[in-house]
Amino acid sequence: MLPGGLQGMGRARHARRRDHALFCSALLVAAAVRLVVVLGYPPALWFSDSLPYLQAVHPLSPSPVRPDGYAFFLALLAPFHSVWLVTLVQGVMGLAIATAVYAVLRRHKLSGGAATLAAAPVLFSVYELQLEHYVLSDTLFGLLVTVAVVIMLWRPDPSVWICALTGVVLAWAILDREQGILIPVAFGLYLCAQIARHIRVRAILLRVVAMGMTLAVPVLGYAWWFEQSNGSFALTSSTGVFLYSRVSTFAQCSLIKPPADETWLCISTAPGKRPGPNFYAWSVTSPINVRPPGGSEFDPQANRLATNFALRAIQAQPGDYLGAVWRSTRENFELQFKGSAAWSSERRYRFPATTPGPLRALARFNRELPGYTSGYNYNGRRDPSTRIVQPFARWIGVYQRFVILPGFLLALIALAGLMGIITEWRRLGGPALLPWLTGAVLIITPAATTGYGARYLVASIPAFCIAAALGRKQISTERTDLPAVTGPPEDGEYGEQCFPGLLTGAGVPCERSPRQDRAGHQLLQNQAICRSRCGS
Repeated sequence: MLPGGLQGMGRARHARRRDHALFCSALLVAAAVRLVVVLGYPPALWFSDSLPYLQAVHPLSPSPVRPDGYAFFLALLAPFHSVWLVTLVQGVMGLAIATAVYAVLRRHKLSGGAATLAAAPVLFSVYELQLEHYVLSDTLFGLLVTVAVVIMLWRPDPSVWICALTGVVLAWAILDREQGILIPVAFGLYLCAQIARHIRVRAILLRVVAMGMTLAVPVLGYAWWFEQSNGSFALTSSTGVFLYSRVSTFAQCSLIKPPADETWLCISTAPGKRPGPNFYAWSVTSPINVRPPGGSEFDPQANRLATNFALRAIQAQPGDYLGAVWRSTRENFELQFKGSAAWSSERRYRFPATTPGPLRALARFNRELPGYTSGYNYNGRRDPSTRIVQPFARWIGVYQRFVILPGFLLALIALAGLMGIITEWRRLGGPALLPWLTGAVLIITPAATTGYGARYLVASIPAFCIAAALGRKQISTERTDLPAVTGPPEDGEYGEQCFPGLLTGAGVPCERSPRQDRAGHQLLQNQAICRSRCGS
């Protein structure tokens, strides 16, 4: 027979295992679904952005269109000569994102069921599965952003070294997708909000500086590298194209009055009859693609002129710009009715029911035949075109019809986090502030710089889920810890649970109550209670 102490330890270990059983079961199911995807659509799904990433691997060089953070990841796997391995690793990344969500919520004392529920959209949403199986930067980006949030939230008071590590992770996220360029602002605001926890301003500034320095060094180093190849100190030379596409739906040269060297960007079609922003970014008939200066829309001169034109449009028509940004932001939360922007965008990433055309044909259509050669070589000189294997593809086709994250549900998740932040206004939002701001930035940034895209919102889902779970906990804690005080308590109602420093009638210090350890007006309430009970 084991001693009582060992029996207690055994029971504790068994309780911990049982506490995590629900999440482990969900994780196994999610892994099985991803295995079906890998078996049903070897070696990968391809998008118009995919081949340029592979082309940037050999030789490794900065792309004028998008940063090379994802190309660095592809270069790490290049020795294995397998596109299939890329999608397999990205599937593991999806599971890692969900595990990180679960871990940080358990760290904040949420139950196993609540933490598993918060991780469920990442584990099972078909949007996550779709992007994980594309040769695209989105899954790596989502992992990096989620890891940065989890690192910062792991302790109530993140150390200088934790902030420095967070800066490195955010730098890679920015170099993976420029969509993350404003995320450091959310992290900086969260660190500044630590002043509500009575942390010294000097200590907060030290943490902000540490994060800023470790973030700036890689990003500025990449900008210098880009300058050596493309002639401008920047991350890309595509800013002008995307900003131009953003303003293209409303810009009117009669109001903007651009200089002569920018008039080639004017659009004669009436604003109400124009196609969406994607058309003006990529169509060969878009003004920016018809004889641009330098011969390419990504030429530094064309980039500069298009950027200036877009900024003039925003300055001349601020109401139209804000309206366009609001509509693109709102589309992330709308139902996917047939023909809607959300419906049209999401269908571009669906698992196909029939075998897609050869990858060479896609490369030819996008004028990227050198990219096909890069993909062919990356895959060990084997054709990397998508194949369909039954019955696995059929199973996933059924799955994607039902296991989705509707826009209205994402809106409710975001609203839950926001309500938790409002509840904790005395602590400037509490822990839910960071993930909620991060999710908001990830949605608003593309809306402000290019337009709505279904793939842009996927990286925000883990952050919003963390914010919603923490926000719900903050609301519950607030309700539990704020008793109504209408007068002196009855005998025995609060016992001797008073704040330190207050004395009982016998001159003995009152005992501290964790439930009374609150800031703001609750402190005043409890002091009144202590004075009533302790006679001081």
